Amino acid sequence: MNPALTFLFYLAAVVCFGLAAAGGRVGGGRASVGLVPLGLALWLFPALWAAGVAAF
Repeated sequence: MNPALTFLFYLAAVVCFGLAAAGGRVGGGRASVGLVPLGLALWLFPALWAAGVAAF
């Protein structure tokens, strides 16, 4: 995977985690429940892609 694209995935994951953390403090935190799994998926996708390229 292109390093710039990997950076964008990690940046999006950090933004999701930041929004989830801020949402827990402001407004009741219901939206933050969906942002944590999305952040984890974005964080792990580059590693999953690299493993898939190496495997096949």
